[in-house]
Amino acid sequence: MTRLLIRSGKDPFTAVAAESTLTQDVFNSNSGNYLFQHSVWKALSIDGAELVSNGTLSERQPPQEGDAERINSEFDHLVIPMANAFRPEFAPRLDRLSELLQQLTIPVTVTGIGAQAAHGLGAESLEPISDSVKKFVSLVLDRSASIGVRGEFTRSYLRGLGFADEAVDVIGCPSLFLHGRDFTVDKKVDAITQDSRLALNLTPEVPGIGAFATAQTERHPHLTYIGQDSNDLRLMLWGVPFPHVHDPLVPVHLNHPIYQADRMRLFLDTWTWYDFLADHDFAYGTRFHGNVAALLGGTPALLLAHDSRTIELAEYHQMPFTLMPEFTADLRAEELYESTDMSKFNAAMPERFDRYTAFLERNRLAHIWQDGAGTGEFDERLTAARFPAPVRPLVAPDGGEIASRLQWLREGMVLDITRHEQAYQHPSPYPEWRGGGSLHDRRVRATDARLSDHKALIASQKTQIAKQKDQITKHSADIAALRLHLTKVEHRTLAGLLARIKRAVVSALRRA
Repeated sequence: MTRLLIRSGKDPFTAVAAESTLTQDVFNSNSGNYLFQHSVWKALSIDGAELVSNGTLSERQPPQEGDAERINSEFDHLVIPMANAFRPEFAPRLDRLSELLQQLTIPVTVTGIGAQAAHGLGAESLEPISDSVKKFVSLVLDRSASIGVRGEFTRSYLRGLGFADEAVDVIGCPSLFLHGRDFTVDKKVDAITQDSRLALNLTPEVPGIGAFATAQTERHPHLTYIGQDSNDLRLMLWGVPFPHVHDPLVPVHLNHPIYQADRMRLFLDTWTWYDFLADHDFAYGTRFHGNVAALLGGTPALLLAHDSRTIELAEYHQMPFTLMPEFTADLRAEELYESTDMSKFNAAMPERFDRYTAFLERNRLAHIWQDGAGTGEFDERLTAARFPAPVRPLVAPDGGEIASRLQWLREGMVLDITRHEQAYQHPSPYPEWRGGGSLHDRRVRATDARLSDHKALIASQKTQIAKQKDQITKHSADIAALRLHLTKVEHRTLAGLLARIKRAVVSALRRA
């Protein structure tokens, strides 16, 4: 029996409570991670193979004594589904994975890894993590035929680090291959109306997103906001506002109209997510996997792209997207839907799927789309699994669910007793206005600091240039005076020489 160790927060069949998902960070801070992890899981779940989740423990902490030995002895292959891992914030995890890989002797395959730079910045902005990336990729390629990356931006980035193109396969995001080669998505309605069911996803830190989200909520009464990250889950479970976003128009606090109207959801499993979005007319927003979830549910979606990682993926998959330099309240869902064309996505799917399966085969990974491969065991386990309903805001659940949440908190009473009495901070009902999000604020402050440094440097250079100009002017005057002096000396010398020649000639003529 083939045994595969899969990098994932959990397996696709295990239900994990919302509180445990949050406190144990099972979804690695974002439920979108489940999409590509579980899609890879399904692709490799041929009958007779055993797949085991590593719980992403290999990157949460340095490898412990015996970890590598156990993996080498108990598994035939380590498969690492990834997303935007080539970014500064992820570098410590990448280093811990590298520390483990150095000790492994079994094959290692990485799928869908990508580089992330802010829109307008190139791969040069990732220079601080170059050593970490080079080490990780080198270790992977020592144990595999190739590494699977998201798109051309990432391949170009790795090329710049010295890796040959033939060692890098562009495969996109495996999440989109969940339903196979012939998967297509078509529009369900001709146009968006006030009665349309819409699903919105967003990145709270993006400047202007609050005005945009609030306007969408007001115009479309059947719109639901789908949260994805830890802060969304914490807000819905316990009413805790985001600690780093301070625009009251962003749905990051319990007094936001969309929260109070019970129009927020967060899904703890991909399968319930797909089913929910299948009953909608259109999905849109900044989250790549939030829109992929809609597509996998058969609902057209439009990505509102704001950074390189999402643009790279959208371009590769021919997924509908529009580049958003800024978000305003004037953006209308009707126009966004009208611009959404699924035909290119549908046409590209077979070729992109073939590339993906060729990559798996190149790396000696058997998959469910090969002739003779059975998938009955996966299907049976998924059918038998039972998953929790989506998490809703505090204003929605009945008394039983509220009691369950309180009971979970009560079980931490022993820890609460040990807290210092002055540690309690009365929660603000909603955040104070501090601009379009602290992430944006920090970037602006950092940019201002750099500009200030540049201005000081320019001023210093101007002073130096002025001094050099004065010196050049002085030297020019000295050179001009020297030239005049030399000219006078030359004239006097030449005149004296001519006079001597004249006297000599006259004297010679007289003697003759």
